[in-house]
Amino acid sequence: MSELAADFQTVVGRLGALENELNQLRNLVSSQFAPATPLAPADHPYIIQVESILSGEPIIKGTRTPVRAVVEYWKFGDTPEEIARKLPHLRLAQIFDALGYYDDHRAEIERSILLNRIPADA
Repeated sequence: MSELAADFQTVVGRLGALENELNQLRNLVSSQFAPATPLAPADHPYIIQVESILSGEPIIKGTRTPVRAVVEYWKFGDTPEEIARKLPHLRLAQIFDALGYYDDHRAEIERSILLNRIPADA
């Protein structure tokens, strides 16, 4: 019986050592793949806000086109290429940036869409 207890202690000791090695490997792997710095919100070079244009609503730089206009076309099922055909003064890069801005500021743009909705009985 004492041999069995000694074997059991050996197994428990070895399991403890393996668990420590496993934790060290986990730490090593997670440090290799974890981002060095927290992710910052994306920069949107084509989107600006000017208080004197549409009361500061986000617009596409160099135009008076609000981000919500691009988003509404997209929500109705238009692809970015179709939006570019419907709004020919915009380049694809501007359209994609507007959609990216929407993704980063969804609540703000949804609020703007609601505020600018035309009532059905009008």
